Amino acid sequence: MSQSSDTLPTHRPMVSPFGHKALNRWSLLCLVAVAVVGALYFLDDRETLGVSVWEKPLKFLISSVIYSLTFSWFYGLTQKGKRIVWWLGSLIGAMLALELAMIIGLAAAGLTSHFNVSSVFHIVIWSAMATFISTLWVLSFAVGAFLWRIPTIEPLVRNGIRWGLGIGLAGMGLAFTMTSPQARQLTPEGWQGIAGAHSVGVADGGPGLPFLGWSTVGGDLRISHFFGLHALQVFPVLAVILLVVVSSLALRNALIHAAGVTYSLAVVVLYVQALAGESIVAPSVSTGLSFAAALAIGTAVGLITFARSDSLKNRAK
Repeated sequence: MSQSSDTLPTHRPMVSPFGHKALNRWSLLCLVAVAVVGALYFLDDRETLGVSVWEKPLKFLISSVIYSLTFSWFYGLTQKGKRIVWWLGSLIGAMLALELAMIIGLAAAGLTSHFNVSSVFHIVIWSAMATFISTLWVLSFAVGAFLWRIPTIEPLVRNGIRWGLGIGLAGMGLAFTMTSPQARQLTPEGWQGIAGAHSVGVADGGPGLPFLGWSTVGGDLRISHFFGLHALQVFPVLAVILLVVVSSLALRNALIHAAGVTYSLAVVVLYVQALAGESIVAPSVSTGLSFAAALAIGTAVGLITFARSDSLKNRAK
């Protein structure tokens, strides 16, 4: 007996498999590299800027695993242009591979990778890395464009993906602001072959949080970059959780949009805090008030969204 069209499911399952085999293989390779580099992190006592030479490669490898699996899942959700998205995903993997090859190679040699313009060799390497990351941003944006209006994704999950992509791409973009030479680096006394920095108000390599390295004595632009970038995972996961634990459609929508606005503003506050040379572990009163304002604005957006959804529901009755 055939099923009538009005009883057919209107959406695909909320969680699609990780469908991009090339990205999956790359993620597996990175996991193996995490184990190897993780061992070197503890066994090799060489340091750069006060931390293990293997700390940066290890962090980038872990991030690459997460990033690759995220876009493998995104590929599984696509409908139109699937072949194009496959190529975009493959190129994302290639850009990550080239970037990591340089970071790991320089770390093995005991050399710094980021911001190093001390010789022609380092300038070429740093320029290539900047090109790979810029290309990665463009490729990620292109994948997001294919996902933005897919009607077969559960609407709440689609909104989560939209928030994640929007904040994530902005968070990636914040990394480019680290590459401008700081004033002290342009002086004859301060020039050491380095142009750009993670830290503000203090030199890179000072006291920082364990493993993360975020400065505990000055501003650090990596914090807003980190939280912005990983919105790519936070919001799709949050959407799936809300789908499971919250039964009210209006409340789900209100919560995802409230979280999106609050998170976006919090990333802005973290960025401004870093620019002010203020440590994440010693926020000023103004920073605390800014976080409170971000929460208040996000809550207000959630309440307005909920009231609007409830009003539309009543009109439909």
